[in-house]
Amino acid sequence: MKKLFYLISFLLLTEGVCAQIEITLRTSFIDSIKNRATVHANFFVDKAHKTANPAAKDGDMHIAGRDAAIGLPIVAEIMNAGLPQQKNATTLIHGKETSGQPTDMTGVWRIWCEHSGSDEQVQGEHIDKITTTNPPHVFEIHPVLKADNIDLLKSLKPIEGFTYKNASEAFAKYEGTSFEIIPHDNTITMLTKGVGYNYVKFKIEILSEQAHTDDDSRMFFCSVLDNNNDVIVQKVRMIFIKESSAEKRIRNLQPGDRMRVVGIPRIDLALVSYRARHSSDKPFMLKWNLPYEMVIVAALN
Repeated sequence: MKKLFYLISFLLLTEGVCAQIEITLRTSFIDSIKNRATVHANFFVDKAHKTANPAAKDGDMHIAGRDAAIGLPIVAEIMNAGLPQQKNATTLIHGKETSGQPTDMTGVWRIWCEHSGSDEQVQGEHIDKITTTNPPHVFEIHPVLKADNIDLLKSLKPIEGFTYKNASEAFAKYEGTSFEIIPHDNTITMLTKGVGYNYVKFKIEILSEQAHTDDDSRMFFCSVLDNNNDVIVQKVRMIFIKESSAEKRIRNLQPGDRMRVVGIPRIDLALVSYRARHSSDKPFMLKWNLPYEMVIVAALN
């Protein structure tokens, strides 16, 4: 009887992770952000953490809210939010939560299925005011880089007191996650499974010159290495936020050079777009595994 109880409990706990997740985005929206690191939002704060998570948890402050142009439930996250340097930003957010006035927010866009719940996520559907800091969501602004006139770029640094996720485990999970793309006339639907593994520590080796550059970022294709310099993944696109400490570090590196970093994953919409556009010639690409890329949020010594 006890074994049956534990089995049922396990199944209930893992149901949300194993369930199929369905996300539908406008093709025009995908095209507008697929090669950019950041997004701008007229962000209405519905519910914010009273205090930041402790550093041992991840040190973030979660802020749930809405933006009409994005058209999805959003959770914005300020990195290292408990540090004194971020006090002005957290005070601003709590003031916006009370006043109901929007925040002019810029940050890294992130589509990732960690807290998606069981509902479909369809861009443009009506969203009621959010009442919790962690609603079912796939769209994040994480990390926040600017809130009104407060610059948060310096919050992108190592999280002191946090144990980063193991690189071999994290990338094995990313690589093994199923994914399907269903193109429509003006939208693209993505079917996938839940994945966690935020804030991973790993080593990169630069494979090429810049894969893409924009006013907000520089992107490189890199190999992912473990602590023994063994290759975990051959090629992943890495995003470096302009003027961040990690981006300043990589400016002086060349193909073949290596660097230790902390990164967070997101769905690679450039690959989603490519697979959808070429599906008439290569329909098998629509069911290739999860396309992902890594946003580098800190450089390590």
